[in-house]
Amino acid sequence: MSEPAVVAVKRAPRRPARPNTRSRANPGRVAAARALLAVDDEGRNVEEALAEFVPGDPADRALAWNLALGVLRHRAALDEAITTAARRAVWTLDPPVLSALRAGLYELAFTRTPPHAAVDQGVELARALGAAHAAGFVNAILRRGVVPLEGDVSLGFPAWMIARWRSRLGSPRADSYMRACAEPAAVHLVVKEDPAGVAASFQKAGIVLVPAGEGVFRLPARSGRVDELPGFAEGRWWIMDPAAVAVADLVPNVAEVLDVCAAPGGKSLRLAARGMRVTATDLDAERLARIAENAARVGLSVPSNVHDWSAAPMAGAWPAVLVDAPCTALGLVRRHPEIRWRRTEADVAIAAARQAKILSNAASCVAPGGALIYAVCSPEPEEGPMIAAKLGWPVEATYSNEGNPEGADVFWGCRMRRPA
Repeated sequence: MSEPAVVAVKRAPRRPARPNTRSRANPGRVAAARALLAVDDEGRNVEEALAEFVPGDPADRALAWNLALGVLRHRAALDEAITTAARRAVWTLDPPVLSALRAGLYELAFTRTPPHAAVDQGVELARALGAAHAAGFVNAILRRGVVPLEGDVSLGFPAWMIARWRSRLGSPRADSYMRACAEPAAVHLVVKEDPAGVAASFQKAGIVLVPAGEGVFRLPARSGRVDELPGFAEGRWWIMDPAAVAVADLVPNVAEVLDVCAAPGGKSLRLAARGMRVTATDLDAERLARIAENAARVGLSVPSNVHDWSAAPMAGAWPAVLVDAPCTALGLVRRHPEIRWRRTEADVAIAAARQAKILSNAASCVAPGGALIYAVCSPEPEEGPMIAAKLGWPVEATYSNEGNPEGADVFWGCRMRRPA
């Protein structure tokens, strides 16, 4: 599974940022702002950017993560406040200035930072990003900007997404889901074997795992670094969302399965842990290498092949084929809030055209009477059920958790059967 190309958005030219060594900006705030600039200007994932910029101090690291993700979750309301106070569109502002304003207003509206400290740090942040020329402007906007906490803009999503989801789910259910997306997504782990033993090892470390499915547990918030938790180094579990687990579990018990578009690899591991011989394929060789590394850590074998499923099928026939197709990833907006600001409504149709090609090519690799599982991490019908329906194969089972406010990613999936 991978995301489609990011749609470029025209914005004001970015002034070269000259680091200001005299700035008193907190290192965590500077890291958050730089990560946000990388998200907007370079199309990077916020987690990847934060991993590069965050400082070593634990408190500063926590501040950077909270600030960057918080700004992305509440960007619509923050931009509304900036537009009203500045009397100009946000896209006309220099990116470093806009980043400092968003961070400062987020702290003023959504954190316990004292107002005078939030304003002072917002100004210092602008200086640290090379925008000392705008210090007075940033100070003025932070002092008079009011972040709206009600109305559609407070939901934290583009207007087109709000309209789509309300039309499909109804306003109460859609709004409840979008407001839940303002909170961090839960982190889950999937156990290779001996769930009781893994839970006991966490209990000894003072961490109580919450059952969330067969061999699936939710980690309590602030449990610590994943790679330092009990059993990680020993390969007893891996991180995977329950919705992705549910899609993998649509695959019936067969001897062999082909995992199309396999990265990041959690489903391949789940299937291999069930005793199946899994062949993982993906367009990205580097992502396949990471699957191999994770499989080795947990003691499983997952051979792989680089393949472009949008261009052609592979030779061979499998009793089961899993297609977790590249999509808009609109089901991951809680975990990856930057996605909501990257997508346009046109991206849904663009993704659907690619998905139809991938599914058609993958279907030719299903043995007669075999199972084809199709899934997307998107709630949009054009990417999920409408693509599956084009194939015309009988549907045996479906899965959907659209509108779920409980913290899981959103997936749609189905299991079809190739006529014998």
